[in-house]
Amino acid sequence: MAAYDDLPIKRIVTVGLLSIAITIITVLGVQVLYFGMLSYVDEKKLAESTYRESLEALDVQSKKLSRFGVDEDTAKITIPIEQAMKQLVSEAAKTKTNDKQDSPKDEA
Repeated sequence: MAAYDDLPIKRIVTVGLLSIAITIITVLGVQVLYFGMLSYVDEKKLAESTYRESLEALDVQSKKLSRFGVDEDTAKITIPIEQAMKQLVSEAAKTKTNDKQDSPKDEA
């Protein structure tokens, strides 16, 4: 029988390329699985989390902005924010109409 001294190059290249392809597919699959589970865990954390302190602070601020009151230390009067905004708009409208009436008209 004849013995060959050659290496099976085609077989080595085929096995090498196949190994590289399987490794790349495995790495990409693990990466997709990781990021998929990461987003699932993040969504679950957000759904189960409570922001009790923040919500309490917002509730206190909301109550302060929506009621009448007097600060006893500074003697300042507070009014609801909605009413204050309406008052500012009406004052701005009055100022704008007064400015239009006061401005001289050019006659040529």
